[in-house]
Amino acid sequence: MSERFVLRAIDPGELACARDAALMPLRAALPAWAEVLEVGSTAVEGVIGKGDIDLLVLAPAERFDEARAILDTLFARNPDQLSNEQYQGYLVPSELDVAVQLTVRGGPYDSFVAFLDALRASPARVERYNALKRAWDGEPMDAYRAAKAAFIEEVLREHAGER
Repeated sequence: MSERFVLRAIDPGELACARDAALMPLRAALPAWAEVLEVGSTAVEGVIGKGDIDLLVLAPAERFDEARAILDTLFARNPDQLSNEQYQGYLVPSELDVAVQLTVRGGPYDSFVAFLDALRASPARVERYNALKRAWDGEPMDAYRAAKAAFIEEVLREHAGER
């Protein structure tokens, strides 16, 4: 059976512990030029999710390889995610599903913060995002990810037009 997207309520204390456990080694190991942020559903008030935590490391283009080498000592690369000279995904050992994305600041995959900003600017967008998630609850993960990617692109276009 293929992986399914399943919404899950998560205990705030459990979430905070998992977040802190992942953030601590990141912040300790990475130099000041690497920005570490929480992204994903847990980063925006009111967004529902599958009970996972997504963290982002933004690195300058000229330091990407250095950041990847550091993260390679901390976590396993995610074989199911893109891996190239501007993006790398990692799996973090945790009771919860915790992932780290490394990308080049200002590069083609640096849209996480813009998407979060767009959600934070519009409660209606948050509700649309939650409606999408509810509609895909229990459905195949790959199909959900495709629908989510289309939604993110739409929101980024909308938000760019508002500026």
